[in-house]
Amino acid sequence: MNTVPSSRITHFSAVFFASDRKAVLDYYRQLGFWCDEVMGFVERDGLHMIFHESEPAREIVPHARTHGPEALHVFAMVEGVDGLYEEFRSKGAVFQYELRTNEYRMREFAIRDPQGYTIGFGEPVA
Repeated sequence: MNTVPSSRITHFSAVFFASDRKAVLDYYRQLGFWCDEVMGFVERDGLHMIFHESEPAREIVPHARTHGPEALHVFAMVEGVDGLYEEFRSKGAVFQYELRTNEYRMREFAIRDPQGYTIGFGEPVA
């Protein structure tokens, strides 16, 4: 019997390009993320992102610029979304949209980084 070893994906990283990677990493560090200056890694709990320096800046077009404020690059499910929102607010986060409960029973908010990338954070409402 030929047995195939089991495999599993342990996590994923969204990869983005930034015209000023240092500013982006500084922003996420301010919000409590772990950041690696050399590799451009940005992590907090189960959210992993990688930022690469890229030029020219005019070719970097985050979704919200072309698809409106509801277009997110990443959406993270969280436990305790109200607490995370207050933490980010106290640390100077720039919000794409404020904390709200939407029609599909998700309590959520979204932040926008200096490059214009948007990350939503949400928790299902019981």
